[in-house]
Amino acid sequence: AATGREFTSQEIAALSTVAMSGSVAEVLALGQAKGGENDLLELNGLLRRSKDFVGAAKQQELTRWGALAAFNLIKANMDTYERLVQAFKEKKSVAECVAVIEGQ
Repeated sequence: AATGREFTSQEIAALSTVAMSGSVAEVLALGQAKGGENDLLELNGLLRRSKDFVGAAKQQELTRWGALAAFNLIKANMDTYERLVQAFKEKKSVAECVAVIEGQ
């Protein structure tokens, strides 16, 4: 995303899911998310760039929605997720990780 560009509500919803996916994956794998604070800070910065004002209550709602959407995506694609985790453990390149996600 370009620096300073405002995001639509649809983009904010998608970015909320992406921002929360790492923490959700950590919880699924380890039972807790140690890196979640940085994810929340990043999401907070994205929310401030929304075209529409996002107050505290809406920020909390979007954060929860993003976490739920990430959870549902990971659970629905658990086989791919597990292959991706294995690729990370093997220190595969970004291109190789994308190929895992794409099923190649």
